[in-house]
Amino acid sequence: MSAATRETPVYDRTARKAHQWTMVALVIVGLILQGIAGGVLLAVAGAVMLAGRFWWPADLVRQLVWRVLEPVGILKRNDVHEDHETRRIARVIGGTIWLLAAASLLAGNAILAWVLTLPIAVMVALDASVDFCALCFIMAQLDRRGILHRA
Repeated sequence: MSAATRETPVYDRTARKAHQWTMVALVIVGLILQGIAGGVLLAVAGAVMLAGRFWWPADLVRQLVWRVLEPVGILKRNDVHEDHETRRIARVIGGTIWLLAAASLLAGNAILAWVLTLPIAVMVALDASVDFCALCFIMAQLDRRGILHRA
């Protein structure tokens, strides 16, 4: 085991991926439905992302995974060493943008809602499917170029 692996905390990847896919499904269905129903779904996704970042019980999907789906054997826990600091920042950004998109959709501006929602949904889907955290990549590139050290 490398020193970096020992320093990186262990997290349940199954719960993270279930959360991510659920959020993507909520926003896609919300965008398809539009109107009040769509706005509510976007708002729920944004609220779960944002509130769940600061208060774990608010992350309803992870709670369902940990308290029901893993204990009864529907999903298998997959503990891995991951750095969640940048993913936590991404949750705040994504949740905030999805809440703004929900307000936009409820105000009747569906195009703005789509423009705000889809890039975040694509980034979440990339992380859920191939473990590619777009913000982590950007932060690593900025760090590699010394830009973060100067900031």
